[in-house]
Amino acid sequence: MQSVLQRGTAPVPGAWLPAGSRWPLAAVVLAVLIGLLNPLAGLAAFLAASVWLAWVSLPLALGLYILLAPYPLGPVLHHHKFFATDMLALAMAAVLLWRVWRGGGFRAAWETFLTREYRAPLLLLLALSVLSLAVALSRFGTTVKILEYIEFFVVVVALFKVSGRDRSTWETYLYAFLLTAAVMVVYGTVQYLFALGPASNQIAGGYHVRATGLWGQPNVFGAFNEFLFPLVLGLLAFGPRDLKRGWLAAGLAVLAWGVVISYSRGAWVGDAAAVGFMGLAAIFTWRREPLARWLPRYAFWGVGVPVLAFLLVTGLNHLHLAHVYTPVTFHDRGASSRLLSTVTAVANPRSSYDTIQRLLIWKTALAALLSHPLLGTGLGNFHLYIAQHPPKGLVGGIPPMAHDLYLEWGADLGVGGILAALWLQWRWVTAPLKVLAGRYGALDRFWYGLGLGAFGTVVAFIVHDWVDFLIDHGVVVPLLLALGLIAALASGRREAERHEA
Repeated sequence: MQSVLQRGTAPVPGAWLPAGSRWPLAAVVLAVLIGLLNPLAGLAAFLAASVWLAWVSLPLALGLYILLAPYPLGPVLHHHKFFATDMLALAMAAVLLWRVWRGGGFRAAWETFLTREYRAPLLLLLALSVLSLAVALSRFGTTVKILEYIEFFVVVVALFKVSGRDRSTWETYLYAFLLTAAVMVVYGTVQYLFALGPASNQIAGGYHVRATGLWGQPNVFGAFNEFLFPLVLGLLAFGPRDLKRGWLAAGLAVLAWGVVISYSRGAWVGDAAAVGFMGLAAIFTWRREPLARWLPRYAFWGVGVPVLAFLLVTGLNHLHLAHVYTPVTFHDRGASSRLLSTVTAVANPRSSYDTIQRLLIWKTALAALLSHPLLGTGLGNFHLYIAQHPPKGLVGGIPPMAHDLYLEWGADLGVGGILAALWLQWRWVTAPLKVLAGRYGALDRFWYGLGLGAFGTVVAFIVHDWVDFLIDHGVVVPLLLALGLIAALASGRREAERHEA
């Protein structure tokens, strides 16, 4: 299987610029320029260039997917955004399917695209999504969402999985993420310092905006950095000494800064949970060093750097007290007050504006579930339901989602959607723990550090999605890398044992 996947992708493992890759890359750039003049023509040209690029090098195409993930490139058709990365994923899926089918037929394709670790709950989720078409409030919208889920959890996870254990390839994936995150954080920092974001986000003491990046939503901006933070943390704390630690340390600092200036409570709590559970997992699975040796290093990167970023942001708030850009009615007074309100909002929900609004949205999502318990309102259709049944007191327009993964899938897919969410997330958590415990063979320092980081990314995603719903373009890609990595570490040992047998 592995030899079939490597054929035609690169002359040697990890070669990211194989011979002949310059012309398809030039074609991709040309397609983007065409899209600036004619979006539909540009999308078609981008698809053709992506097939060419994927044929020359699947890892290179996947790296480009990572770099372009946060950018909203592409036209709007029937009120739905079609991204350039959708075309890139379609091209990579076609090339990968062609190669695995030629190498092993239907069984090889089944094993490649439907990863064993997550297969059963994912099939349940997709089956419920297809069944929801029968009652969907918007069949076109549900169809688009089904295709998105196939892109994310079938195609992209499979592409990461078949990268195998080629360390240089995974390092390049990670550096591609750090590059695009750095661009986003610089843009978000400019918004934060000079109040260039939407007025509705000017709640950081009334003197700054919550950084939104290109998504226009601070929670999504914070989540993208939040999901990447554990991956870098794992490598810095447990990875080998021959890593480019200076670049990784700079990347970790940038990610921590991005999480803090987003003022996203979900991102703050998600990364705190990730750091805590990663530490617990390391206590029970890391055998190369005594606890007293690795814990200070882990605490410095996982706790010290974020705390330093938080203190710097708090200091900036005080320096800008004289610069009131827009009068607002919120009562937050900077990072420290928002952190305190994160705790008090749990004990007294009525004291928090955000919590009040979410309670109204959650109540409506529960009403949608109770009124459509079997098939739901159709995958991705909760925003249509709440538009038809707006709760009294809802401010700021119709929300695009239910701000909770379980309630979103419950409203969209019925009771089965909640069961699918619980089952799928159980697999997401247990699979990396089995890998870290050595169930599929021993891991060296690089794979252990990256695998531990993947576990942290899953934890951050699950915790944050209690108060948001973050399965969307760009922001979900770090999670897909984590899922694909764990599948690669698990399947590699199984394939080796199969060949030996």
